[in-house]
Amino acid sequence: MTEVVLHQFVYSHFNEKARWALAFKNIPHQRRSHLPGPHMIELKRLSGQTQTPVLTVDGEVIAGSAAIIDFLEANHPEPALYPKDPSRREEALSIQRTFDAEVGPATRTALFSVLVNEGGYLTRMFARDANPVSSLLYRVTFPLARGLIARANGVTDPDNVTRAFETTRRTLDQVAEQTRETGYLCGAEFSVADLTEAALLAPLLALNHPDMARPRPVPKSLQTLYQRWDGHPVMDWVRRQYELHRP
Repeated sequence: MTEVVLHQFVYSHFNEKARWALAFKNIPHQRRSHLPGPHMIELKRLSGQTQTPVLTVDGEVIAGSAAIIDFLEANHPEPALYPKDPSRREEALSIQRTFDAEVGPATRTALFSVLVNEGGYLTRMFARDANPVSSLLYRVTFPLARGLIARANGVTDPDNVTRAFETTRRTLDQVAEQTRETGYLCGAEFSVADLTEAALLAPLLALNHPDMARPRPVPKSLQTLYQRWDGHPVMDWVRRQYELHRP
């Protein structure tokens, strides 16, 4: 791999999966940070779809965090994220699929149920890497885009927000039980399952890692969201995965 570029949203948990895999495998790469909303035209042109993350490697385009991890595992297998035992590997991939389909959307909805009411903070977060003019325009136009952002992140339906919090709570309890014996989700070693779950739960707590540490000061509403989960043992589990396995 000679030219590796990650097209991303800063702070996004699905993008964090791809960043984590690249860092874990020590793959040098460039990052191109996009502003949510304005990103769609360029991403559609690049990959035929509008979601991040998208990885380009020497002209090849790979869209989606799971596909990116699969590509990296095939082309840069060490250190491994897939268990060597075939049954463990399928178990880990199954966990990733479930978390991607259920947990990622739930935690995103939980987070944006707060952020849509904190427009100044939201735009400061996602415009972190933007030039001053783009950042200013993004802040100015946010009130016009607020409804679209709310719909896209599932927060316009109160029942969906309730389900998101219920899914999150149920997931935390399940992970606590699954990791009780070995500290990991699949056997006794870190795998794509642990990476996925730690990254997708990252929106629910304050992390110090530079890729996920949010701007300060943090609004009181977001602090309240953190406090909702802070006493759960899986929050400490997430922090431990970052400390041990997130370069």
